[in-house]
Amino acid sequence: MERLTPAEEKVMLKLWSLEKTNVQGILDLYETPKPNYNTISTIVRILEKKKYIKHKAQGRGFVYSPKLTKEQYRDQLAENLLQHYFDGDRNELISYYNSKKSLDDLL
Repeated sequence: MERLTPAEEKVMLKLWSLEKTNVQGILDLYETPKPNYNTISTIVRILEKKKYIKHKAQGRGFVYSPKLTKEQYRDQLAENLLQHYFDGDRNELISYYNSKKSLDDLL
């Protein structure tokens, strides 16, 4: 799967927290100043085209839900990081984070 842009990722994080909602439901989770409704609607359509979300007709609108879980996306990102930045070497990845002391914070 193709990696999400920062704007798409923000929408997905909100959708994962809600599980299913319409565009207004996603928009309601943004802090002020909120993006324009049409901006969120466009991002939702892009995410659907990329096969990250699906929709179901409800009344005159649509309800959207994720096609993959937050954990599945996280696993894809972690694998991408491992393969492209650490040549698939898990020990090198662990060594890197350990040398930055950030691994200690996680353990």
